[in-house]
Amino acid sequence: MISVIIVDDHKLVIEGIELMLSNSEGIQIVGTAANGLEALELIHEMSPDIILLDLNMPVMNGLELSKKIHSQKLKSKVIILSMMDELKLIQKLVQQGADGYLLKNSGKDEIVEAIRKVYKGEKHFDKKVLIQLMANTPTTKTRQSLIPKISKRENEILKLILDELTSNEIAHKLFISLGTVETHRRNLINKLGVRNTAGLVKKSIEFGLV
Repeated sequence: MISVIIVDDHKLVIEGIELMLSNSEGIQIVGTAANGLEALELIHEMSPDIILLDLNMPVMNGLELSKKIHSQKLKSKVIILSMMDELKLIQKLVQQGADGYLLKNSGKDEIVEAIRKVYKGEKHFDKKVLIQLMANTPTTKTRQSLIPKISKRENEILKLILDELTSNEIAHKLFISLGTVETHRRNLINKLGVRNTAGLVKKSIEFGLV
């Protein structure tokens, strides 16, 4: 069972999310908080798997809470759920280790998908947000010199990974074998110095590879 805490200063929002997730198999809401300070106490007490976190709150806002979760190396993973899509703010949250970012107009299916993916160690960003991140990553000469060289085919496969296609789906789409896809995936993981698909997503955003 994936344990979830909802942090938002609007009771109506909390109740709406609770209702939305009430019949989602394998997901349990174990607590709610109206600000970051309340949430931090709850996180230390309950150690939830996932925190659905609003940003604009009194006492301690979502950005401050995200920073504390990251600096204190708490095991809870953070999915931001906000109306704000300001690029610099999102980039800062990514740097702090946020595992996902959804807009509040997201439907039930996307929220459930994000929770399950993040619980498994993957990242999940609203597609509008992901496009912004990739389109606005700095590309100075110094930064470019640090970016590993990837082949045209690896770049093609990387884009499909970011589009959330499975290895089987990529193989079918590109008319290549599953083994070839897995080889390219391993090469990308090695070149970018990461351990899994979640790392590929994070580094791709950081380096502006796609």
